[in-house]
Amino acid sequence: MHFDSKNKKGMPMKKAVFVLGSLLAFTFSNIPSVSAAEDVYANYEELAAHHQLGEDYDITTQSRSNDVIILGIHGGRIETGTSEIVKAVAQDDHSYYLFEANIFVDSNQDGRNDLHVTSTHFDEPTAIKMTAQKNKVVSIHGAAGSSEKIVYMGGLNTHMKNIISDKLSQAGFRVEPAPPELAGTSPNNICNKGRTLKGVQLEITRGLRDVLRADTEEGRAQLAKFAGAIRAGISASLSHPDGRTYDFGSSNFSYGFWLNDGKEFYLTGDDYLIGVQSPVNPKQTGKIRFEVYDRNNRLVLSKTDEAVGHTTFKHTLSGLATGYYKIKVVNVSGNASWIYGGLHY
Repeated sequence: MHFDSKNKKGMPMKKAVFVLGSLLAFTFSNIPSVSAAEDVYANYEELAAHHQLGEDYDITTQSRSNDVIILGIHGGRIETGTSEIVKAVAQDDHSYYLFEANIFVDSNQDGRNDLHVTSTHFDEPTAIKMTAQKNKVVSIHGAAGSSEKIVYMGGLNTHMKNIISDKLSQAGFRVEPAPPELAGTSPNNICNKGRTLKGVQLEITRGLRDVLRADTEEGRAQLAKFAGAIRAGISASLSHPDGRTYDFGSSNFSYGFWLNDGKEFYLTGDDYLIGVQSPVNPKQTGKIRFEVYDRNNRLVLSKTDEAVGHTTFKHTLSGLATGYYKIKVVNVSGNASWIYGGLHY
């Protein structure tokens, strides 16, 4: 579940009581009840310093060559039932990533597992790298609402989100647009860190998750139907709904490489490069430059991004005269790095 902190402003008591009552009446009748509590840990590094992998939590992955990944960053005892849904959707043919808590720690006394790191701060290196390689990213989360059976749809990939929503509705599940605090529209949300920087986030209420995880014939049938609808939506969606794209990537490079083995692209000033990059050691600085050369092997455009750890990039080719060009990716920092992205042209 993704939370955004809210600031409180003082007001006269009588007015505050009236306004609060009105807001609560509206809120509870329209959106799921969520806690505004802050995470105990700001990122994965902090969590890992206090908890033991393999004991307090597990990370499980499945890698496949297609362009799909199913994420479950709040699995196990964090958002109950999401692990089962992730595996049911992924089956044997889609990649998946699961972070699962084996313990429940609640120092805040608010029913929130301390091993919860919100989607915009979740930066476990394996999760980031696996996600960066895929065009279709679907992140499974749990929302509050024990008496409600609703799927709240969010994320920046509106093309795939709409198709999955339709498939779920056709299968008989109640689907609604996610409220702002569950919308998954932040570019920092891990669901939006695939090659296209656009993913889909499903927030599933506790009531529906309880149905889907029930170890009964009906529960298994409902889970199969639910997962099948999501899989059908993924399959029906396009990897590149915004047009033609050349996907590129390297899992580990220290110098440089040519896109498309140095073959030319026909480019215009409206084209762009987009994706995710990171040093293999996320504590190091990564500086990667894109060099655009014309048919005379003359450097005509250079675009660079630098950051400590992983970062997303979008380089427009504005100012480039329409024509044929080659593009080279250069590791300026020299620190072993990975990069995954697409040339939209």
